[in-house]
Amino acid sequence: MSPDEPNRTINYLVNGETEQTNEQKLTVAQILESAGFTPFDEYQLTRDEGHVTYTNYSEEVPLHDGERFTATFTGPTPTS
Repeated sequence: MSPDEPNRTINYLVNGETEQTNEQKLTVAQILESAGFTPFDEYQLTRDEGHVTYTNYSEEVPLHDGERFTATFTGPTPTS
């Protein structure tokens, strides 16, 4: 995108919930945090198309309108 182009809103889904951004790329941590998955390092992000699982929270993910992701809890589970 050139500096002259207006930012367009990109809608993407995390666990079926719509999120929005004007950025063409977000880090894995940003995607998880913006969807309310905190602390982000207790979740794993997977791109539904192609089943790509991200292991690096600082990796930049290119976003496309309608993109679908799944966040899976990987943190400790409490025991009684």
